[in-house]
Amino acid sequence: MHARVTTLQMDPSTLNEVTARLESEDVPAFKQLDGFEGMTVLGDRESGHTIAVTFWESEEAMRESEEAVKGARQRAAETGRAGEPQVERFEVILDTMA
Repeated sequence: MHARVTTLQMDPSTLNEVTARLESEDVPAFKQLDGFEGMTVLGDRESGHTIAVTFWESEEAMRESEEAVKGARQRAAETGRAGEPQVERFEVILDTMA
């Protein structure tokens, strides 16, 4: 499994709006992508520091999804009044959530 980690420094007052949009528009679209395994979003409601982690069946699936998820990432940044999203990619070495 592989994971894409996106970090945003958002305006704390926008967290609920960004989350609602993710749930209603973006996650349903992600679920249609080959190899999508799930998403976890972590946030600090005081500072607005937010980390979104999407999980992918393989590195290939993660790479093939790049264009499809780019718009969602930009919308989250714009809605959250954040700077440029920071994106990193990892292999999942250990996962105890399953």
